Amino acid sequence: MKNITLLFILTFLSFSCAHHHKDAEHHHHKDCDKNCKINHSKNEMFNENCAQSVLEGKLHVKGSEEFKLNHGSRTYYFSSKKKLEQFKEHIEVNALNAQKIWRASSFRR
Repeated sequence: MKNITLLFILTFLSFSCAHHHKDAEHHHHKDCDKNCKINHSKNEMFNENCAQSVLEGKLHVKGSEEFKLNHGSRTYYFSSKKKLEQFKEHIEVNALNAQKIWRASSFRR
C-alpha cells in the first residue's frame, strides 16, 4: 500500500504543474489573464522591454521600435541606441544572461 501511495504522489507531483504551454519561459501564473502578453510571442523577447535594461535588472523599461535588433530569430527591443550598442558588444552572453534574469524574475512581475 505504501508503494502505491508513494507512486501516486510522485506521479501527481511530476504532472502537477504541467499545462498546455510548450516553452518553459511561458510558465507564469502571477497577474496573468486572457489578455496577458508576458512572453506570449516566441520571437519578441522580454515583452518588448529593453533587453539591456533587463540584463541590468531593470525589468520594466520599455523598448522602442526605433531601437530593435533581430538576432537568432528573436527580436530584442532597446530604450536607446546606447543600450542597443552595449547589448551587441557581447550579444550571445548578454542574450543568455538577460533570459535567465527574465525567467528568474517571472514570479515578481
